[in-house]
Amino acid sequence: MNGVVVTGIGLVSPLGLDPKEAFARLCAGDCAARAITSFDASPFPTRMGHPIQGFNGRDWVENRKNLKLMTPAVQFGMAAAKLAVQSAGLTLGATTPERFGMFVGAGTAFGDLGDLVPALGKATDADGFDMVRFARDGMPVVNPLWLLKGLSNNVLGYASAVLDAQGINQNYCNSGVGALQAVGEAAWALAEDRADIIIAGASDSAVNPEHFAGFGRLGVLETGPRMRPFDVRHNGFLPGEGAAFFVLERAAHAAARGVRPMARVAGLGNATALRGLSAADPHAVAAALRQALQVAGWAPKDVDLIHAHGNGNPQYDACEAEAIGEVFGERSPAITADKGAFGHAISAGGALSLAMALQAQRAGVMPPVTGLEEPFAGARGLDLVIGQARPIRPHRSLVHTAGLGGQTCVLAIEALGADGE
Repeated sequence: MNGVVVTGIGLVSPLGLDPKEAFARLCAGDCAARAITSFDASPFPTRMGHPIQGFNGRDWVENRKNLKLMTPAVQFGMAAAKLAVQSAGLTLGATTPERFGMFVGAGTAFGDLGDLVPALGKATDADGFDMVRFARDGMPVVNPLWLLKGLSNNVLGYASAVLDAQGINQNYCNSGVGALQAVGEAAWALAEDRADIIIAGASDSAVNPEHFAGFGRLGVLETGPRMRPFDVRHNGFLPGEGAAFFVLERAAHAAARGVRPMARVAGLGNATALRGLSAADPHAVAAALRQALQVAGWAPKDVDLIHAHGNGNPQYDACEAEAIGEVFGERSPAITADKGAFGHAISAGGALSLAMALQAQRAGVMPPVTGLEEPFAGARGLDLVIGQARPIRPHRSLVHTAGLGGQTCVLAIEALGADGE
């Protein structure tokens, strides 16, 4: 993984589309939580979420016919991928297509279930739902291409076609860890010279009835107006959405293009608890942290800042705090978390955190944990950034994210000097 650098960022988030602006708002403690208006959220434990405002897919998709087959998450991904290319100063056609790849962390494969409502209406009356009527009268009004909206590799397919990325490609459907796995594995692929440039990241949306229902049944949603990671009042998370993609290449390749890298991808760690759908195992998290440190060649004392998963779920906050204590001992690095600002964007959550981690290194500021006022008992020994941003440049950072089934992933990134070294 040595010598693989990040040269571009593309961001679509509830705090904006510009990484610097979003980071400034994060440092100011801004929270994007608001009442959901895109659907009736009254049946669920919360009516709050972190939706993206003012985004128009038409600005990012040239072929208008394709928009009919794109969910919001896919549109977010298209925009973020294009923004990453712009940020890196890439000119389409300047890179050999067969050496241009794309790795994507993908969310749950949902189509737009609202497209089925007319069909269900034709099969439902006072006596209930009639499957025969659904087949006879309902199915003919369903768009025959409806199922294609739910393909998990839609971002990968559409974006690689538009960008002419014909090289190595991978799609990670691993819940909340997909983004960091995509970026980390892209770095390995580049280190092994399987491509010259890879765009890697994730896109997802949990602001829909399906995610509200599923997470509501798991009992992990915050019932108050905002998330409070690591706080004594933490009660769960609020669904969010967004996308972030990154341009990765070897340092020598970036130098040949005359581009100054933003940071170096230093290490990757993965682990799984294997204890159930919503399991939280601190030993698995600790194993992923140690693996990332080992690959990076760092000792625990070398880490300046941890961008924690920080999803506000009391069980997982306790798990994460215990794991950090296990690996780093009594003197933990500074710790921040951003889901209190962005919401939990599931597969894209790690990508949003990585974007903010890169901005923290560039701006020389450690952002506070949004929503945290008083740490819960198990986190009081950690060096949590509370209240205000710290004007300290983190040179070496770890970004941690977790997913369903006890999955956990950690990415190590290192800031570079003015000369790119």
